Amino acid sequence: MKKVILLDIDGVLVHHGGYRAALHATLNHFASLMGLSHFDFPEEKLAELEKRGIFSEWDMVPLLLATLWNDILEHRPGLKLPADLFSAAVIIGYNMNGFKPQELVIPEFEFIAGQYPAEAAMQHGCFPFIPMDLRLNILSQSRNVNFSQTMRLFQHYSLGSAVFSKTYNLPAEVETESFLHTHDRSNINDAILAKLRQPNIHLAGLTARPSAPPREVDDSHFGYAPEAEIALDLVGLADIPFIAFGKLEYLAAKRGLDASALIKPSPVHALAATAAALTGDEWAGLQSAGDWHQTGKLNGVFATLPREFELFVVEDTMGGIRSTHAAGEILRQNGFNVPTQTIGLTSGSASKIEAFTQAGIRHFEDWEELIAKIGI
Repeated sequence: MKKVILLDIDGVLVHHGGYRAALHATLNHFASLMGLSHFDFPEEKLAELEKRGIFSEWDMVPLLLATLWNDILEHRPGLKLPADLFSAAVIIGYNMNGFKPQELVIPEFEFIAGQYPAEAAMQHGCFPFIPMDLRLNILSQSRNVNFSQTMRLFQHYSLGSAVFSKTYNLPAEVETESFLHTHDRSNINDAILAKLRQPNIHLAGLTARPSAPPREVDDSHFGYAPEAEIALDLVGLADIPFIAFGKLEYLAAKRGLDASALIKPSPVHALAATAAALTGDEWAGLQSAGDWHQTGKLNGVFATLPREFELFVVEDTMGGIRSTHAAGEILRQNGFNVPTQTIGLTSGSASKIEAFTQAGIRHFEDWEELIAKIGI
């Protein structure tokens, strides 16, 4: 039986040191404006955010910054602050007067369908000590490089200043190399790569990373950061089809949809990746998964797929697992014989082990253990 294996990128194919380094650099940029030596969150704290479903650094950075400022401003009430984040950082730092924030805890809040976590926190009234105009600028439009100062600064560090300017047609605000190039490293060796490339295995990437539009379309790549492509090239899988955030954004733009409703844990993400794995056609998979999202009917390229295959996903968080589990159910409801295996990869993280254990997901510390016990 054919095997389809959907592969997350960060924490699965690559050790995502680049994004984490960019997160710390972005937070420390604000710390320096405040006159602080550093502002860092330990990795296990960040992993706890992922356990809560906050996977993207684009959400983590504004939430962490807002948590810090809310704590400071609770003890400095009435401080007049501008809406500009960089100017506000300077004024907050000037008025700290020796105040030392204690351990910071991001408030609990419920997610809102069709909204990213930072925006959901805003809607739930989190961080009440931050003036409303400033709070809006921290938490709103967290994927809009022209609006979000945190996202824009983070993208400098991820891509490097030169690629940032080329991608977004914006002047560089800081000079930096690409942390994706200098800090990411592959999690798979040649032996694992050979196992994944067996003739009966069909691979596809399943990632929230930004990317170019689908390979089959000839539209401009302006505003689409090639971050998924950088990672797949690093690990030797540049040729496989993949469904990343940029490709979902492209579909959403063509159909007047919200990309946040299409990305994992939505089944649209895994349905598109499954079709792309079996056909090699990203755009056909995206369009057919989009049709299901809009009509509830599984048509298009799915009519051409084999009626039997095994569906695997390898993930380090629950988003892609939920997406693939739901996609498998949809396929079976439409007459496919598709047994599904969801596999967690923990890299030894206690919070990831706990999350997978609580969800009943079989999990492994690394690829060597996974290959040995799953028998791919």
